[in-house]
Amino acid sequence: MSAQPSPEEKILYQCVWCGKIFEKRMLSKINETRCPFCGFNVIKKAKPLTAKLIVTSKLTEEQRLLTET
Repeated sequence: MSAQPSPEEKILYQCVWCGKIFEKRMLSKINETRCPFCGFNVIKKAKPLTAKLIVTSKLTEEQRLLTET
């Protein structure tokens, strides 16, 4: 068995005051809205470090010709 972290632990947060990024597991269960580094009470979800690839449906040649008008 491999010990993989749950998806909940991979959620990243960022402190609005000090700007440090940390994982959800670093948050206290009692005080989940405070930064573990500076104690500021406003945190936000951090943007992911990688871009998200969105795959769109491919149009047929006929559909492409109809939408170009």
